[in-house]
Amino acid sequence: MGVTFDSTTLFRRVIEPESGSLAPDVARYIVDLDFRPEDHARFEQLSAKAQEGKLSVEETEELDGFLHVDSLLAIMRLKAERSLRP
Repeated sequence: MGVTFDSTTLFRRVIEPESGSLAPDVARYIVDLDFRPEDHARFEQLSAKAQEGKLSVEETEELDGFLHVDSLLAIMRLKAERSLRP
């Protein structure tokens, strides 16, 4: 069994979210990052279709992209939140 490359794990190692080392203004900016409303709506639409087992190959790739970006944002937000702690 081979090792699968996981870019999210690699990103986590680079960002080191456990270390709260961001400047407060940068941390606040990151905490506020979010998808646009139309992207939230598209994500919900794709998620619903996925639960029904009705995604096309293209939609599966699109949903995977949303999930990947969401994972990266979660890592960045964790670092930002730790950076804002007193």
